[in-house]
Amino acid sequence: MAIDTPTGPYAVKPIRDFLEDFAPVQKAIADHECAALTYDILNWHFAPTQPPPCPNSVYGSLTIRREQPHAYHIYQRTHVGGEPIIFRAEMICNPDDTLKFWTLHTYRADANGNPIPISELRESWENDDGHIRSRDGAYEYRATRPVFSHWTLPHLLLCARRPVSMAFDMLQDLSLFRPNHKLVSDGSVDLATGSYQIYAQTGDGILPIHYLLDKDRRPQLITFGLIAWALRDVA
Repeated sequence: MAIDTPTGPYAVKPIRDFLEDFAPVQKAIADHECAALTYDILNWHFAPTQPPPCPNSVYGSLTIRREQPHAYHIYQRTHVGGEPIIFRAEMICNPDDTLKFWTLHTYRADANGNPIPISELRESWENDDGHIRSRDGAYEYRATRPVFSHWTLPHLLLCARRPVSMAFDMLQDLSLFRPNHKLVSDGSVDLATGSYQIYAQTGDGILPIHYLLDKDRRPQLITFGLIAWALRDVA
């Protein structure tokens, strides 16, 4: 069993306020290899004058769609004051879901949903057997382990495609290199909404990430410390 404390299981401690109204997605996934996962993005708010749990708010949404053969489409929209920030990415992966080629496009959107030119960024990348580089030559990394994106790991767990535990290097937001990561089974936890298997990811440059999977392996909750993803729909 995962470690528990008087204030709740550590893997979901920052989202205890959200859990009071959380309804897990119950829809069956017809084809795990070609599934779309849509998440609400949550933010934890420090509230020293309020008794626990501290409040959470939804400040964005994320859809991760996997298609054959080994293609991912990412759409993320967040809004923290001012204009919304849009992030789009297209990824082509190897048969084991490690990164091969990808493009990203991020921008702030105006009132009509169009990119504000000064905010717009487009990049193309490739991974050639651990040699990671942007095609404009601005960035270059050397990986010594299989390279994954944090957006592909929920599908990897959903499909049980690789054994746990595993060691890998990660590209956060498809551009920040985070080496020396590992993913391990971390017991289970019982919440009011059911029982969940926990997988924990640790490594350089991140706070621990916890993936909570239900009995059908749907990644219902993913916690990053002060940020979390809560599954809203599957298709």
